[in-house]
Amino acid sequence: MTNIAEGFERIHIAEKIQFYNIARDSCGEVRSLVYVMLDVGYITPEEQSHLQNLSISTGKLISGLIHSTQARKP
Repeated sequence: MTNIAEGFERIHIAEKIQFYNIARDSCGEVRSLVYVMLDVGYITPEEQSHLQNLSISTGKLISGLIHSTQARKP
């Protein structure tokens, strides 16, 4: 969330996209950590599935933001 906010405040498109990419990368990190949480017993398989779906949906939203931002490049 903070990377998206920081990217939004940037003036140059390339900088915006850089921060949006970092945010999307963080979604991948979350997906990885959700597997760890399941493996160590912090969450149930149902919770793992729900969290995975949320992180995938969030990544797709950020990808859309990246694509729409790239389309505004001069």
